[in-house]
Amino acid sequence: MRKLYILFFLLLSSTIKSQDKKVYVEYEITNLSTGKPIYVKAKLFVDKTKSVYTIDPKDTKYNKEEKATYNENDNSITKIIYKSSGNMFLLITDFLKDSIEFNSNSRETKFIVQEKKHPFKWIIHKDTKKIGDFNCKKATTYFRGRNYIAWYSPEIPLNSGPWKFSGLPGLIIEVQDIENLFSWKTQTIIYPFKENTPKEIPNKESYTKIKLKEYIGVQGKNSTNFASLIQTKMPKGSEFRDMKIKREGIELIYEWEEEK
Repeated sequence: MRKLYILFFLLLSSTIKSQDKKVYVEYEITNLSTGKPIYVKAKLFVDKTKSVYTIDPKDTKYNKEEKATYNENDNSITKIIYKSSGNMFLLITDFLKDSIEFNSNSRETKFIVQEKKHPFKWIIHKDTKKIGDFNCKKATTYFRGRNYIAWYSPEIPLNSGPWKFSGLPGLIIEVQDIENLFSWKTQTIIYPFKENTPKEIPNKESYTKIKLKEYIGVQGKNSTNFASLIQTKMPKGSEFRDMKIKREGIELIYEWEEEK
């Protein structure tokens, strides 16, 4: 019995120590959804209370002004924006509050968008592979309109990953959707990481706080206005019936829309 207590204590101590460790990761994001590849470098800082995911627009390898294409077959407009706002993007996941917030810089308003941390339903598979120095396991999930394949490493026992991904028993090293339009692949891992990590969105007081559902509604209104503007540019006599904007980003549909 005494040996069991000692073993339990050692396991508990090991778990606590692993939770106290921090990790720094650099991912390369590949976006093929726009027809021309866009490559972006993202950084992830994780400690026991928060993860901070950042993208510097200067690290984007392809920038272009926004454009729109009209599809006569289904009477829709696809709006694509390549050019960044020039501001640092931060997405902060608070493990204690089970919440996420990120900044969004539109032309008119700067928002801090707030949402609950998503309860991912991962399926763990038997497949394994080595990525760099780490032994990884395969997992799959569905999230807001896309199916994903992820590779995580139990050797880094931190429940985190790039962007909004989390919920696996180890750091997510790679993840991509099954259509290969979006992918996150690790370039650098420092573990344990001993430097200070960013904690807040800079100049937070200058932003307007907004819930995700309300924010998506605002974006929808902006898209409708954009469609109306495009209509004025179309040849005289063109017909427009129930014109709609297609989402081409990472998130295609939200939980409250799927419930309808």
